[in-house]
Parts: sequence; C-alpha cells; structure tokens
Amino acid sequence: MPNPADERPLPNPDDIRGIAFWQALDAVPTGLVVVDQAGGIAFINSAAERMFLYERNEWQGRTIEALVPVARRGAHSALVAAFIQAPAHRPMGTGRDVTGLRKDGTEFPVEIGLNPLRTSEGTWVIASVIDLTERKRLDMQIQEHHERVQAYWEAASEGLLTVDASGTIEMVNKGTERIFGYDRSELVGQPLELVIPEAQRHAHAEKRERYFADPQLRSMGMGHTLSGRRKDGTLFPVEVGLNVARIGGRTVAIGFVTDITEKRRLEEQSAALGTLVDLQQQLSTSSRRSAANGDPDPLTGLDTRAMLHEALEKEFSDPKGLCGIIYSVQRLGQMNQRFGSATADRILVFASQYIANSLNVKGDQLFRWDRTTFVALVRRDSPVLQVQREVTLVCGKRLEYFVKHAGGSSLVMIALRANVLTLSQVLAADAVTEIERLVRLVPRG
Repeated sequence: MPNPADERPLPNPDDIRGIAFWQALDAVPTGLVVVDQAGGIAFINSAAERMFLYERNEWQGRTIEALVPVARRGAHSALVAAFIQAPAHRPMGTGRDVTGLRKDGTEFPVEIGLNPLRTSEGTWVIASVIDLTERKRLDMQIQEHHERVQAYWEAASEGLLTVDASGTIEMVNKGTERIFGYDRSELVGQPLELVIPEAQRHAHAEKRERYFADPQLRSMGMGHTLSGRRKDGTLFPVEVGLNVARIGGRTVAIGFVTDITEKRRLEEQSAALGTLVDLQQQLSTSSRRSAANGDPDPLTGLDTRAMLHEALEKEFSDPKGLCGIIYSVQRLGQMNQRFGSATADRILVFASQYIANSLNVKGDQLFRWDRTTFVALVRRDSPVLQVQREVTLVCGKRLEYFVKHAGGSSLVMIALRANVLTLSQVLAADAVTEIERLVRLVPRG
C-alpha cells in the first residue's frame, strides 16, 4: 500500500522563497543555506547571515561559492553537484577541516551538514552550518592546558606515577623512569609491586588496599626506611608522598617518589664526622699523654720543621735501622670542596692521630711537616720492603677499615700516599733535602 506522504505534492520553488518558508527557517538558531540546482543561493536564514556577516538579502544573486574560500571552490562545487545527483544526508567537517568565507574575507572553521530538499523542479540542498570558532578556541585551550600539565609532569625532578585501586600503574613521568631504570612502556599496565622489594610486596598490597579504603594526603618515609627496587634488582632508600584524585569517576592514587640515596649518604657522613670528632678527642688525649712523656705532640702547631732537624741530628748519632716515612694527603682540594675546609681539617687531624697511634714501637716519632704532609721517624730491624708493607697496611686497608666502622666509608677520601726512606747511610742534611724533594713532588688537588 503506498505511503500517503509519498503522494503529497512537492513544494514549488516560489513557495520556498515565500514568506512562510522564510519565517520557518529564520527561527532556526543554526545557520541554514538553501541552494538551488544551479548552485545559486535561494535563501539564508538570520543565523547564517550573522555568521557570514551579510545583511538581509545581500546574498541574493550569489552562488554557494561566495561562502567558500577561493582555493576550495572547485572541490566544493563538485561535491554539491554530486550530492544533487545522489542526495543523502551527509555531514562535512567531521574529522577534517572545512572553512567558511565571511563577507569581509576572513575565514573561519565550520561544520556543514547537507540535506536534500526535493522540489517540483528537482532536488535542492539545505546546508546546515555550525561556526566552530569558539569550539576550536576551547579545544586549543584544552590542548595547551594538557601540554602545560604534561610539561610540568615530565619536568618534575621526583618520580611521579598514578595507580588505580587494583594497584596497576597508569602513568609515569621521566623522573620515575630515571629513578627505577625502566622505560615507561615497561611500567604502565604493570602492578606497582614491580618496583617494591620482593620481601615487602605482600605487606605493601595490604597497605594499598587499606589506603584506597580511606584515601587521603599522606607522607611516607619520614622516620622509617622505605625501599624501592630498580630494574636491575638493586634496592635503594626512597621517600614517598601519596595523594588522591578523582578521574573519570574513579579514585586514583598519585605517588611522589624521591630517591634519598644521597640524602642518606650525607646523613651517614654527618654521623661519621661526629664519631670521628669523638675519636679525635680520645686520640688527642692519648697524644698529649705521649707528649708529657717527652715525645713530640704531632698536633701542637709548634715549629715541627725545627723539631724534625733536631730529631734527625739526634737519631743520626746511631742511624742503623732508621727509616723516614713521608705521609702525604692526596686530593685535599676535593676534600675541601666536598666537605668544607673545617670538616677536611678534622679528617686530617683524625688521620694524623691515627698514624701516631699506629706507630707502636717505642721511640717512633711523627712530625707535621706542613698542613698536608706528615714525617715519621721509625726504627725497624725489618727490611725496607717489610716496612713498606707495614706503612701500606696502616695507611690503606687498616685506616679504611677503621674509618668505615667508625661511621662511614664515604669519608675515606684521605688517600694517603707514603714514601719510605732508608736513612742509615745518609747525613741528616741530606735526609731533610730528600724529604723536601718528596714533599714538592706530592700533587695537590
């Protein structure tokens, strides 16, 4: 049975140009342009006139190309002609740029929908036009805001990552990649426990569940040690701050991860210095007792050069088995730069007192030649090579071990260098000359 709607007479073009049709289309807030079979503009409603900056009826006698930039008119005419031949609803501007041309020559982004209008003379076209200028501006603002947030996210020196309620990593920044040694493709989509020591993973999963049950701003790592696990399996101390955000109706945790390896090293260094100061006081007491017994105090600040001359003259009355050891402190400049001159001086004091207390044979003497060099006079029946091994043990492994267990191996920047002289066959003046020569050869730095 035929549809009664199909039997209705098609509108006459004169009806379309009539006042009733005009009033109906003019009330539509969307811009509407009616184009006849020849491509001429038959009607523009008020919204389209405002959009294209035409006054009432200024569009009469113009073709649709008047509303399109010159560079696109050929393609647009072909599209309209093809549409008239095979009419169907067709959106334009979705997924690609379509541009309109205002009367003043300015171009602006639009979205166009084409619909057929069947008349008694053939198919015309009704084009609905939406000005996308404001939408594009908002899209650009959103894009700029996203890029700005992304730049802040990536520029953060600490590691940033987001985790959902199941513990799955959703986002990471460059700081997280650097701290844990992973590429972000290796982290995103993985459980957070990937970067947590194996021994702590089960307990951490339980803590995570409790946190999501009562999410709030929380600072972690204060007063107790938290550990992270790098890709290579190494563990390191971290501080972690937690906050939450609502994204797409979901609760997401944001973690702020800071590698505190250097901070802990400095804390241990500070503790080590405190220990060394205590040792200094103990050793200084021992040194003063030795000075009271007639031995020179290596840290009195007296003219030790004169004392050395005097001691050499005395010792050379019987120089057999006499050795001179020149202890020179290397990398003093680095120590001053790293620890500060006051701290470096304390380390030097400690080193000299340790050496003094390591010379266990009665009669051994230590003199401070200058701020970085110590001269020891020792009597040994052992061959020079044996004395050399003893010096190496005192200056190297034994001193390093002692400092390490006193508070931190990071302080073993003393880097003592020792030269052993056999003084049994030289004169006292020659010994002083040789000592001065060796001291000048010591690199400062």
